Amino acid sequence: MTGALRVQSVSVRPSLREPILTFLAAIALASGLFWAGKAIPILQRNLHACIAALFLYVPVVAGRLTGRPFYFYEAGLRLEPLRTNALVLTVAVVATFPLFVLGFFAFYDVVCGSGLGTGAVARVLGPLCPGSGWQPSPSVGGIADRAAHLRLPPSFALLSANQLLVIALPEEMFFRGYLLGRLEDRWPSRHRFLGASVGRALLVSAGLFALGHFLVDFNPQRLAVFFPALVFGWMRARSGSVVPGAVYHALCNLLADVLHTSYF
Repeated sequence: MTGALRVQSVSVRPSLREPILTFLAAIALASGLFWAGKAIPILQRNLHACIAALFLYVPVVAGRLTGRPFYFYEAGLRLEPLRTNALVLTVAVVATFPLFVLGFFAFYDVVCGSGLGTGAVARVLGPLCPGSGWQPSPSVGGIADRAAHLRLPPSFALLSANQLLVIALPEEMFFRGYLLGRLEDRWPSRHRFLGASVGRALLVSAGLFALGHFLVDFNPQRLAVFFPALVFGWMRARSGSVVPGAVYHALCNLLADVLHTSYF
């Protein structure tokens, strides 16, 4: 029609306002629960369960308030595709666990052994050694001697269930299911890495994961979770599910628990 205005649809990228405010609210509440637990024993005993519920349902509330519904299934709470999920989990474990174990021994042999001496570095890093003391194997670096010291933490089965269902799964749903998904809506990934689409959203979500851990109890060691968060995010992008990432997340925590129980 002559003179008619032709209007072209323009895609508008979602705002970052909702995910950032939701992140800040969740971390503020988690931090409040953590510090309140110092004075309230019953809260301290159930702290992880309270924070788990928080991470699971804050995205649902945020979605209803903003008109962008959040659904667990669409966010990755599903087992399928089973074969891909199993493959992604296997690749992550095989590629990272040997490096983690070697790094664990190398780090504590230096920090808790005699490698630091008595200087300023020793005073800064010394508190990282638990009070029971570092117990390296007689043959430092010997795989057989190291393995002989391995022992499981008490109530290992209950600890495993707690790590998966109360810690890993809620955190993965919030940070990879909700937060990474919202950031991907804003910043679609334009790069490929080992079969997964990755980009700015992965880096920002990993940074927020580390920052969130630090802001809960103000322990600077917690910032180190930035690096495993990159793996968690890759697993979510590669599989489309948060389940392999949650299982891997729990296995990482359990491996650290086993190593600390065995060598301290």
